[in-house]
Amino acid sequence: MGRFVGIDLGTTYSAIAFINGEGRAEVIKNSDANAVTPSIIWFDGSRPVVGEEAREQMAAGATEIALLFKRHMGDPDFLLAFGDTDYIATDLAAIILRYLKKCAEDYLGESVTDAVITVPAYFKHAQRSATIEAGHKAGLNVLQIISEPTAAALAYGQRPGPNTQEQLFLVYDLGGGTFDVSLVAITPTELKVIGTDGDDNLGGKDWDDSLLSHLEAQFEQEFGLELFGDDVNALRVQAEELKRKLSARQSATIRVQASGQVGSYTVTREQFERMTQGLMERTQFLTERVLRTAGKSWADITGVLPVGGSTRMPMVSDYIKRMSGNPPMGGIHPDEAVAIGAAIQAAMSLQDSQNPATENHFVLRAPKHTVDVIAHSLGLIAESADRTRYINSMIIPKNNAIPTQQMRPFELTLRRDGNTELEVFLTQGETQDPQQCSYLGRYIFSRFPHINSKTAILNITYAYDKNGTVTISATERTTGQPLALDIQPVPTDVPARFLRSPLEQQVPEEIITVYLDIDTSGSMAGRPLREAKKAAHQFVQQCDLSRIAIGLISFSSFVHVPLHATQDASKISRAIDSLSSGGGTSGGSLNKVYNLLHDTVGPRYAVVLTDGAWMGRLGAIMAAQRCHKAEIQIIAIGFGRADHSFLRAIASSNEQSFFTDLGRLSETFSTIAREITMQR
Repeated sequence: MGRFVGIDLGTTYSAIAFINGEGRAEVIKNSDANAVTPSIIWFDGSRPVVGEEAREQMAAGATEIALLFKRHMGDPDFLLAFGDTDYIATDLAAIILRYLKKCAEDYLGESVTDAVITVPAYFKHAQRSATIEAGHKAGLNVLQIISEPTAAALAYGQRPGPNTQEQLFLVYDLGGGTFDVSLVAITPTELKVIGTDGDDNLGGKDWDDSLLSHLEAQFEQEFGLELFGDDVNALRVQAEELKRKLSARQSATIRVQASGQVGSYTVTREQFERMTQGLMERTQFLTERVLRTAGKSWADITGVLPVGGSTRMPMVSDYIKRMSGNPPMGGIHPDEAVAIGAAIQAAMSLQDSQNPATENHFVLRAPKHTVDVIAHSLGLIAESADRTRYINSMIIPKNNAIPTQQMRPFELTLRRDGNTELEVFLTQGETQDPQQCSYLGRYIFSRFPHINSKTAILNITYAYDKNGTVTISATERTTGQPLALDIQPVPTDVPARFLRSPLEQQVPEEIITVYLDIDTSGSMAGRPLREAKKAAHQFVQQCDLSRIAIGLISFSSFVHVPLHATQDASKISRAIDSLSSGGGTSGGSLNKVYNLLHDTVGPRYAVVLTDGAWMGRLGAIMAAQRCHKAEIQIIAIGFGRADHSFLRAIASSNEQSFFTDLGRLSETFSTIAREITMQR
């Protein structure tokens, strides 16, 4: 029987821990003798290199780099191409997990088979399921997925102390890419999460990006030059190091070198805190919402547990002290707390199952039982009582203890031909508005039993398991027979289809679908991306959104779909604003164009914008030809180092190939928008 471990699979850094012979959790150092490992992968040919060496290669300008992919766990549109292999976020996470597993096996001298892996409390079903899959791909039996704040609270709970009464702690977890805050009650026998909240797109990287933008602006102001490509990647690493220095001193100086020029800039801690004040306010809003929802105040809190390397910034300690009246608690390294807690949970899970691997090996010093909660309400799309609109009907509210389940009856008229199906759209979200929810899938129940009635009553059970992942099942009430379930992807017209009233006659309308396919590689950093965003906004303003649905694709060393086609102007605007640059250039976006549009009804367009040569040009041209055969119109726009002949090769016709400059980019996009709008 192999050993068990706890793993903190972090956005920017990861760690692994085990239970030692004294019954205490201990972090295992990696092959570089460090307790934490950068969650960065460098593809040296076909060999993936993990950790510090990958980080050094990124700083040196290597482009075959994967990082920050945890933010894309469970995203079917995220894809990275290295060499001849495509990787989704789950594959990349598995590479990190395999490396950590190997480090543990080298240290322990035996195989590691079982693990508890942590995730941000605010991870949804798809992200949690993808993390479990990554563990399996890494050769691990995943005992459980637990939330990072819960693991951190367990780590603090293993410390000896005289207090036998319930204590209320607030876990403030600011990692490299995510922020979670949880309210946790701890006694000697139980750890119970009362409430949780967070943002899985807020973390230390956003503080780094603030410094990066500031330094780019300083360099451009001094030399009149913009930073591009490898220079931006190198500066990104320097910005992270600058952030660390400003946690230890009041000011620090950094040298920025690019295009034969060298700039030297001093940043003070006061400047840094001023430029990131909005980020701190976002954590404050979420923290106070947790307290307000639970009916608690700062006076009820025993202490605040800081978790994640980003909590070492003095501004975080100052905030905690100002709001709670006390400094944050110490005693456990914030980078190690989550892995330590995961190892404790692994031991508890195995002891609960009476696994012989854990018998008589140690006496575990920790609470004997944990109760976690769900961070997102589970619901489904239903008709309102007056049938005038569709609503998101909540079934299991957030902050319910897990595992949990709810049964709902449902009456359904049976078809005479025996082909009855029930369609259910499961959601996660805290609003009745179907447009503001996350969709888990299209769940189709079928194979209804034969009964002597025109209608059937189903008992449908909705559940969150111990991992925070969703399950759904249904039985026919009179026979008790379970129904077959087929889980399908969310259709491309969801949630737009729920804008109509259920009472309306569903008259098909021919909608024009357009995807803006934007190059976001490193060469687009600075002014090119700003002008591209401006042009995209101009495009939207010139389109009649009552007849045109617009989506967004970005491509660099990976292809991402920030927005599926929609007629919601605010969503389109936010998606355009969210574009950021970095990485190498990929030719894979036209395959994504085909996958998104080939089954879409009505006229279809892809407007491709690029400033340079693509990798895999032949494959891109073949993908374009596939689009042409499917009558998907490709309009190609290039500037800078873009290849004229390549643009003509991927465009549907010579008239749909444009070469322009940055100053005329908005004009070009506006012209194309007007021509598409005039189509009948």
